[in-house]
Amino acid sequence: MSEERATPSSDEQAPDEVQNQSVGTLELFFDLVFVYAMAQVTVLIMADVSWVGFGHGLLGLAAVWWAWVCYAWLTNTSAHAGPLPRVLIFLAMAAMLVAAVALPQAFGARALVFGLALVAVRLMHVVLLVLDVRGEAAVGAAALRLVPTLLTGPALVVAAAFLDSPARELLWIAAVVIDFSGPLLVGTDGWRVAPSYFVERHGLVVIIALGEAIVEVGAGAEENLARPGVLVGVVLAVLIAAGLWWSYFGYIRAGAERRLRGAEGQDRARLARDSYSYLHLPLVAGVVFFALGVHEAVAGVDEPLPLLPALALAGGVALFFAADVGYRWRDHHQLATDRVLAALAAAAVIPLAMFAPALAALATLTAVCVVQTGWELWRRPEIGPVGRSH
Repeated sequence: MSEERATPSSDEQAPDEVQNQSVGTLELFFDLVFVYAMAQVTVLIMADVSWVGFGHGLLGLAAVWWAWVCYAWLTNTSAHAGPLPRVLIFLAMAAMLVAAVALPQAFGARALVFGLALVAVRLMHVVLLVLDVRGEAAVGAAALRLVPTLLTGPALVVAAAFLDSPARELLWIAAVVIDFSGPLLVGTDGWRVAPSYFVERHGLVVIIALGEAIVEVGAGAEENLARPGVLVGVVLAVLIAAGLWWSYFGYIRAGAERRLRGAEGQDRARLARDSYSYLHLPLVAGVVFFALGVHEAVAGVDEPLPLLPALALAGGVALFFAADVGYRWRDHHQLATDRVLAALAAAAVIPLAMFAPALAALATLTAVCVVQTGWELWRRPEIGPVGRSH
């Protein structure tokens, strides 16, 4: 794979073939383990549908997300076509699969297994990082500054396995804070971004999350599929998922790629860090929570939902729209008013889901998505100025 080097010493743009590179089969193969890992986040929460369970789910999702982010940054411009990098990526896949298997009990009986597997994933990433930047002083220095945060977070998760609650959760929180603060503390000097690849790769992970939501629709419906209400619930749930897809993918890909191309050097790396590594997590979290809620809603379409499943169903949709607002504002400084209103309308469905049949909540959320999508189709908005930097 070709390389793009956006270093502090030069804002020269890479050749067109690098700017236009797309996600390869190796990355798609690698991301398969994250399909399973995201499904396991839902399993983790469903095993304990409580505030504690939701907190565990958020921490587990953050750990899975940052593991994926590290490799997305690594492979977006690295030449990983040789035998050794490929073998290391396969080993990282194996370690991540072990972590995913252990995830539903990552705060219980399999806490140590999860922690050690996560350490192995990070160690493979560090080795690949060193191989990628050797001989490049500026890029190598930036990479080495990030290594302590890459390894400290997983080490704390391992240490947490030997503690009881709430100390275990406190160490997990510290690990997440260290992971996510690393790029802010170290800065973006020397980091590289291939615009086409970066936008496509993050779009694919949103598809992975939406795919998990569709799986949960099927899982919730499989026992009572012959009931008319369940059939209607399935249709409505798919329409909601389609509305989330449209909100994200409808008109954004070409504009988002232009925006990254228009930024140069450190501005491009900061934009990629904020818009994708940070602001895509609440997008994915919204879909994961929606997946949990829609499973319960489709399984019991005639009954109101308890508080937490109702919060997951409608709150997940609201979180997705709100995160889309943040992403679009950071990416191109446009306030997506329609998505603000959609987020507020979805949040207002939470009490409805608690006191009316789940089918009514699904129908109302579908209406929210239909109105938002219809407004999008009528306006056909364009992404903001290409050359604007911040």
